[in-house]
Amino acid sequence: MSHTDTLLALSHPLVALLIAALLGGAWRFMGRPAHLLYFIGAFASYATALILQITLWPANLTVNIAATGVLYGAGAFLFAGGIAQLERQRLPSWPSALILAAMLAVRLWSIRDPAWSGLRIGALYTAVTLLFLLALWRIRHLARGTALERLLFGFLLLGILSLLPRVLLTMNAKTLDYGYDGGMYWVLTQLSFYLFSVGAAVLLVLLTAFRTIAHFSLVSERDALTGLRNRNSLLDFLARSRGTAERYGLVILDADHFKQINDHYGHPVGDAVLQAMAGVLAQHVRKMDALGRIGGEEFMLVLPGATLEETEQAAVRLQAALAQHDFSSIVPGLRCTASFGIGSFEGDVPFEASYAHVDRLLALAKRQGRNRIGKDATQPAEAVVTQAMPPLAAFTGEDSFSTMNQ
Repeated sequence: MSHTDTLLALSHPLVALLIAALLGGAWRFMGRPAHLLYFIGAFASYATALILQITLWPANLTVNIAATGVLYGAGAFLFAGGIAQLERQRLPSWPSALILAAMLAVRLWSIRDPAWSGLRIGALYTAVTLLFLLALWRIRHLARGTALERLLFGFLLLGILSLLPRVLLTMNAKTLDYGYDGGMYWVLTQLSFYLFSVGAAVLLVLLTAFRTIAHFSLVSERDALTGLRNRNSLLDFLARSRGTAERYGLVILDADHFKQINDHYGHPVGDAVLQAMAGVLAQHVRKMDALGRIGGEEFMLVLPGATLEETEQAAVRLQAALAQHDFSSIVPGLRCTASFGIGSFEGDVPFEASYAHVDRLLALAKRQGRNRIGKDATQPAEAVVTQAMPPLAAFTGEDSFSTMNQ
């Protein structure tokens, strides 16, 4: 093979290395997802195997065929593993190991007779096909996922199925010279590689980018400690619901004696209590409502369309659930309650006004003994913007904070 032909042939692995480098950049700037590392390794292994086979280095044929077989197998395994890692799945260990061992055995056995070179290549394609099918089986639910997930799944399946005719063609071939000869086999290999690898890489990067954006969007809307909505997320939810509902209910609750828990047991225990409270509260809200932590030990519930009576019923459920919950897994005998302020407001009442009104009711409930629900039973909700808050008209519950140590 001439020097020019060698350089032309090396463009194939160079493209594979370029794709690996681009995926490396994507991995760095997209939160370092594990599956991209698999694909980087796959393209790098494939490119290295091609370079060894094209340059015929090492010159010993047996060593070269064995080395390229290991590298091709590693590339196939890593690519299939990356497909599975898309959904945090793993390839089955024993089937994968058996497929690769059989491929390497056939590849080495074929060295004995040049007439079986087609069997050597067919065994490689068969191993690649089987590994990829195992990976697709692991992520088969993507066929019913988003449009991009379905597109990626269909593209990978089509690429895998296109390998089957090549398996049959190479199995039937009597002689296929080892190394690069510029023949139709290598031309088809290069074309199929460009189509499949570039298409797969683009779709993988797009899917990873969309998932990364969705993840950071979710993180920006969630409280890091409890996993509930944060204040901004609650305000966005309220703004959207005010556009469709005539009124909204608002509940603010504050953990009773929480400072004593922090002072007596330490902040890690306090954090654990808040996480447990969040779990209890989340189990007792409607799907149409939004629950979040707005700071410290304070939580807020937004109820689109809720009247004062419905808002009070929601608060009573939460109050009872907290009072009945056993926090002994955190501290033996620990029980926690909360005080509530509630209100129902016309849709045109701004959040600042409704929040200030309910917060005053919460503060008064605290002063009246805690583990109570403060509500305004006399004043129309829409009047809170212009009128002073009237006396608190109703409380429910009693303070039930206790620990065995106290």
